[in-house]
Amino acid sequence: MSLSPEEKRRFLKALDEDEEFRLAVVGLLSITDVKSSLDKLIEVTSRLVAITEGIVNGLGDLTKDVKELKEINQRYEEELKALREENNKIWLEIKALREGQEKLWQEVKALRENQEKLWEAVKHLQEGQNKLWKENNKIWKEIRRMRRDIDDIKRTLDNLTSSIEEEANDVVTHLLKDKGIELKTDRITLNSRFEFDVYGTNGQVTIIGEAKTKIGPRLIAKIDERVNKAINMFPGKFPGRVVKLVYCLRAMPGAIEEAERRGIWLIESMKERTRLPLGS
Repeated sequence: MSLSPEEKRRFLKALDEDEEFRLAVVGLLSITDVKSSLDKLIEVTSRLVAITEGIVNGLGDLTKDVKELKEINQRYEEELKALREENNKIWLEIKALREGQEKLWQEVKALRENQEKLWEAVKHLQEGQNKLWKENNKIWKEIRRMRRDIDDIKRTLDNLTSSIEEEANDVVTHLLKDKGIELKTDRITLNSRFEFDVYGTNGQVTIIGEAKTKIGPRLIAKIDERVNKAINMFPGKFPGRVVKLVYCLRAMPGAIEEAERRGIWLIESMKERTRLPLGS
């Protein structure tokens, strides 16, 4: 309720002049202040109770949160422990891989060294091969030269053999004529196996034999056996008395004795070394 200005002046005057009224107002004001203070205290207390209840409730939630945080922290610690163990395993794997890589590098190094050795060996082989090719070329040149020499020797031998054959036939024909036997000899081929340097017949006497540059006992025996085989295979070619002949430029030791033993007419360089086996 609001007072008018006049009422306020009268109230203030009464307070100033009337001590009893003034005390009564003071007492009333004190009660009012106490009541107001109590109301305020009650309000504050209520607020404090509410705050306390909130704090208690908050503490309950906080305890729950702390418990959850502890559980989460425990899980984190367990996961961290697992991660550390896994990390240790990874580092062990990395260490093993590094060791394996080091071994691989060592093997690669060894392979490179071996490869270098192989290339060196290949280089030496190529050098050796080049030397061999050079030597081979020299050998082939020497072979070609030897072939030429052999061809020359062969031609010389062929010429010499031809000359010996011609000489043998001329000498045999001349010696027979001196003995009163008219018979001309020449080379004959009976077949691919039997060819003779000296052959001739007049129906009563047949001359068959070979002409050689030099003769020894073994070769005389082979010629004797060969002539006997030819006589047995071609008897029509050997009418009358058959005389086996060997003409040579040089008779080796024992050749004359072997020719006499086998009844072979041996002529050495136009000279009779055994007698003509005709009884004359």
